[in-house]
Parts: sequence; C-alpha cells; structure tokens
Amino acid sequence: MTPEWDPNNPVHKQIAHEIEISSGIPEMRAMEVSRRAFDNVGFEVLHEEDLAERPDAIPWYYPLEGDIWKAQTLYDLFMCWRISWSGRVISHSAIWIMEKVGLLPKGTIEVTEQLKHALRGIVDGGKTKVRPRPFFVFPFSLCLVSL
Repeated sequence: MTPEWDPNNPVHKQIAHEIEISSGIPEMRAMEVSRRAFDNVGFEVLHEEDLAERPDAIPWYYPLEGDIWKAQTLYDLFMCWRISWSGRVISHSAIWIMEKVGLLPKGTIEVTEQLKHALRGIVDGGKTKVRPRPFFVFPFSLCLVSL
C-alpha cells in the first residue's frame, strides 16, 4: 500500500478490504514491509516509481469511474460507459439472463458482484491515494550451472 495508507483508519481499511476480498489477496501490506522483504531475500531495488503520482490532467483510474465526460477516444467512451450506471445495468442483466439460460456457468453473477467491490475499492483508493502498489519488474540474468 502507498505511504498514505493508515491501517488504523476505518476508511482505509474498507478500501483495502474491498480490493483484497475481490482480488483474492490475503493481506495488503505497507510498502516498507515489501521493501524489507526484498532486502531479506537479497533483492536490490534499482528504481522505484509510483506511476499514479505522475502529473496527468486526467487520473489513471478514470475508465473505472464510469464518467463518460473524461473519455479521450472512442474506445475510452466505450470503456467509461460500460462502468457507468446504465452500462452496469445492461451488463448485469445480460449476464444474469445468460447464466439463467445456461450460456454462462452458474456463479458468474456472483463473481460480477465481487468485481463491483474491487472496482469501488480501486476508485476510492485512487481518489484518496490509498492504493496498492503491486507492480514490480525484476530484471534478472540466467545463470547456467554445469555439474
């Protein structure tokens, strides 16, 4: 989680919980814990950057907000619309019907509901800057060992 995350703040805990439950993450931890874990196993952090903190006019989470006015391209318009209220009603109804008639496996609508929680947690985390920082790139070299 970002440095702004306070595990004692109930709003921050709710945001983390929504992301954890719906994404199958057992427990999100502060970045300091991740850094210590890297150090403990011998990794060296060469560069660290939070790309969400770059100064952009439109926030990184805009396609997940459902605000079609933030769309920048025709594809963005579709992406934003499908998360909007009307897009969710249509997709929810279509998934429910397809599950009922057997075109989708039983339980698909339940997964959709869980993803709605993740969506809310990610957007709220983006707005409050309380979000996970899960992306790491590990450059490595392949060592061949002969016996």
